[in-house]
Amino acid sequence: MDTLALPPTNQKRMVAFINHFIVSTVTFLNKFAADCESRFVQYEHKMQNLEASLMIVEAKLASIDVLKQQNNTAVVTTTADDQKQAPSPVVADGATKAAEECEPNPSSAAAALPERDPKYDLYFKMLHLGVQLGAVKNKIASEGLDPDYIDRFL
Repeated sequence: MDTLALPPTNQKRMVAFINHFIVSTVTFLNKFAADCESRFVQYEHKMQNLEASLMIVEAKLASIDVLKQQNNTAVVTTTADDQKQAPSPVVADGATKAAEECEPNPSSAAAALPERDPKYDLYFKMLHLGVQLGAVKNKIASEGLDPDYIDRFL
């Protein structure tokens, strides 16, 4: 069969084929986009339900008296240990004074670090339990606090 012997395709028929192709492609893409959007909405609802459940669990954990008592006991114990420290010996000569200047003073190191805000204790505990830093920062931001605050203590 000689290709030169075939007549050209009718222009109206070609336009009809192209229009059909465009219409079917656009219809497919619209259905696909609508399906994706509905799935995103479903996942958003699931995430909102999970977040609400997480808040309920956090509230229940915060209301447990045993955990509060353990935290208070730990604070009281460290405070009592700090008060039981023996007084520093009187410096008799310059050599002892120079040696003490070379050693880091734990009280001055503790004074250099800012004191932790109790509002962030839950988030430090989350980090201690292995929750990723990004997730903890997102949680902090969702509650209206400064997510960069945690970086000062890491």
